[in-house]
Amino acid sequence: MTILYLAFIFLPLLAIVALLMTEKGAAIKQYIHFVATGLDSGFHLKQILFLGKIGKACGLENLTTLFWSVQELDRCTAEIVRRSRQTATENDPETQAFLSNLYTYRTKIELDNAKKRRGLDSSRDMVVHQKIRILLRGVGVFSSKVVRITSKTLVIDFPSSPKIAATSIDWTKKPVSIYFWRHDDAGYVFDSVVVPDPVSAGKAVLHIAHSNSLIRSQKRKSIRVKCSIYAQMYLVKPDEALESVLEPEPGMKCLLEDISEDGAMIIIGGKAVKDMRIKLQFMIHDVLIVMAGVIRAVEFNPDTNQSRIHFECGELNPRMKNAVLTFVYNVLPEEEKEELDAIRLTEEDGIADAQEADVTGKEHHHANPAHQVEEMDELAPDLPDFAGKQ
Repeated sequence: MTILYLAFIFLPLLAIVALLMTEKGAAIKQYIHFVATGLDSGFHLKQILFLGKIGKACGLENLTTLFWSVQELDRCTAEIVRRSRQTATENDPETQAFLSNLYTYRTKIELDNAKKRRGLDSSRDMVVHQKIRILLRGVGVFSSKVVRITSKTLVIDFPSSPKIAATSIDWTKKPVSIYFWRHDDAGYVFDSVVVPDPVSAGKAVLHIAHSNSLIRSQKRKSIRVKCSIYAQMYLVKPDEALESVLEPEPGMKCLLEDISEDGAMIIIGGKAVKDMRIKLQFMIHDVLIVMAGVIRAVEFNPDTNQSRIHFECGELNPRMKNAVLTFVYNVLPEEEKEELDAIRLTEEDGIADAQEADVTGKEHHHANPAHQVEEMDELAPDLPDFAGKQ
């Protein structure tokens, strides 16, 4: 009797082991691995099974590549969008929720890959005159620049802030986070400490200990893509609510130079103003997009009388957001307010550096006036004057 019981227990196990050793069994193991990976990546079982079905329809031999290959994920996402349009289900909440999950994961892969790209490894590789932002936690963000680099420290100008009296702070031995924007590269951040230096006592400088743990800072939770989309711009008055509500009347004509789910680069005639609240309306894939937000930075070109606006918008509704992401692809955990401010300011430093480089370039290329306006090109003449609308 005992032997019979053992047979009932072990024979099915042996049959399963034998099955897994066959070609069909290997496929089953691969599919189980695909499902487990999908669950670890934050997808629901129903979504994983549907994604697997789409992956097979797209001819993927290894479905698990969907969770690390941008190319394969894009292929399957495009197929899902195509099928939803064919079946008129693209506006269904379930479809939009699934696309949101896919795009969130797609953005995560892209940003993770960006972090791995090689850049600066040590603060010793920084350059003199590099603008920096200093985050003193619980106090605020200060500006400064590197004046000298020694074997042990960065020597920086005494920090300044329009809101806080930096001279009232005892900086010695204070832990700080240093943010800076490297031209033609990216933003960086590292943690360090202000070290005492008897030789510099009484001078308007601070010494920051070197770090070999520089990481790329990333304020955006999204990926931007180049575009050329005409849009309508509306100025929001100070006493008006900033809402993503459809505007029935035409606004000022402007051109979107790049776009993401949380903002855009805009070209407009005239000189724009930082911190102004605006709304944009435009079409993407037959979907009306309404973005409401704030002008974070402005690059003005006096030769063309045009401004390049760095625009940050609020949260879009799922349909609009997925339409934008469908265009972007044919996101990072929330950071503390002070950290976001520090990174945003370093990005503005990068913009200012680019403007200075443009001015220098013009001085060396004054014999070629076409070179001065090539970035704005001929798209701009019919853009209205922003300044005249304020």
